[in-house]
Amino acid sequence: MADEPKVRPARPLVGYRDVGEDVRHSRRALTRAWVILAALMAIYLGWTLVIYFLEPGLR
Repeated sequence: MADEPKVRPARPLVGYRDVGEDVRHSRRALTRAWVILAALMAIYLGWTLVIYFLEPGLR
């Protein structure tokens, strides 16, 4: 037990979560989030329609 290292508190987070709300919720950040969401939705819908039209038993 004497050889165990002393427990230290965790290091503080760095990066995106450390910035203030003015950066996190800026118009640019919100626009970027909506563009990413729209791209993911388009990819999902495109893939789903490809599978639907290529799989003969689904129609």
